[in-house]
Amino acid sequence: MTRKPWMTLGPPAHIVERFFEKHGRAGLVLPDGWYGRPLDSLFALTSAVDLPDGLKIEIEGGRELIFEGNVTIVKTEFEKYPALRIEGFKSASWNPHDGVVHRQTYGEPGAVVFVS
Repeated sequence: MTRKPWMTLGPPAHIVERFFEKHGRAGLVLPDGWYGRPLDSLFALTSAVDLPDGLKIEIEGGRELIFEGNVTIVKTEFEKYPALRIEGFKSASWNPHDGVVHRQTYGEPGAVVFVS
């Protein structure tokens, strides 16, 4: 049985925190594909913070996602696994390593998905 996606209500950072509280760790799918090995590279949440114009998410290892604009968060499934899809942002920047300047920026349209 496939669950239908549904939009979530509440502050985006709180929704992200609740997803990780329930699932512990998750894989990351960026707009250009999986980060790491699909369904093998799993990360814990370090922090999620609502910004005046967006959302900042940090996962273990100092990896950081910053979304600009109004984000929409949708609970869904990805290849039969529970997932949290973040979309609707104007841009998203991804910094894959703590202390290493190698930032990738994505514009709209696009989505970032955490897969548990």
